[in-house]
Amino acid sequence: MFKLMAVVVALTTIYSDYPAFLKRGGRVEAYNDLGPIVEFIVRCPVGTGIMSYSKLEHLYCSSKHTCHGSFQPAFKDTCG
Repeated sequence: MFKLMAVVVALTTIYSDYPAFLKRGGRVEAYNDLGPIVEFIVRCPVGTGIMSYSKLEHLYCSSKHTCHGSFQPAFKDTCG
């Protein structure tokens, strides 16, 4: 029952934030919490990229469709 409740809560959250507005040197320009998935717009050395995070699987996925257990490798794959 607890797992079902946690999944329902994860699926209902919708939220957007723009941390780069306050932190100019940050890697994340914006993120959108769409329930089970969080989309990140990240600053690359040249341009921007889009990544995602699965709350259910706890994986960060790059724009090249490879997933990693932490943010940094997915960021490098997206911007590389």
